Amino acid sequence: MYNRKVAELRASADRLAASERESAWREMARQVAHEIKNPLTPMKLGLQHFERTWDPDAPDAGPRLQRFTAGMVQQIDALSTIASEFSSFAQMPRAQATDLDLREVVRAAVDVYHGHPQVRFTAELPEPLPVHADREHLLRVFNNLLLNALQAIPEEREGLVEVHGRVQEGRAVVSVTDNGTGISEADRERIFRPNFTTKGSGTGLGLAMV
Repeated sequence: MYNRKVAELRASADRLAASERESAWREMARQVAHEIKNPLTPMKLGLQHFERTWDPDAPDAGPRLQRFTAGMVQQIDALSTIASEFSSFAQMPRAQATDLDLREVVRAAVDVYHGHPQVRFTAELPEPLPVHADREHLLRVFNNLLLNALQAIPEEREGLVEVHGRVQEGRAVVSVTDNGTGISEADRERIFRPNFTTKGSGTGLGLAMV
């Protein structure tokens, strides 16, 4: 009797886990389709309009073609970003941990933004930060943190993003701060959940990878 109950409970737990996995993948597929359709719609409309109105002999043909191709490139870049974010999120569990100094990873992420016209990025990393982790995954983490910090700063504001590193109680601690708009109390508990975003566009996977 006891063994049968245990087997029934195990089977019930397995069915529940399978159902949750199926539901999660269904939601992920819906999210992928939605995010891909967002750039595709203006691309299709733009191409159709361009095809109807294009006149190679028009005086503004050159500038118009340049504007059109620039717009298409932006939409393609948006699709590429979506694909990269979903790919990175799917690959996160495949970690290959090694011993490394976290400062090298942080500096590699910060260096990308050096020379930004509106936002100043600084990194204060006075001491070694030894960790045992996957370097590529950590780089994605800091890339997403810095990008979110950058996007939180209004365009009219002179931005500042600061990264500080230290060893505290035997652990490597890195903090990223910015002078952007901040996160509301209601959103703070949800920002690391997959698919949650406060932006008008985006997959909501960037901070989920953190």
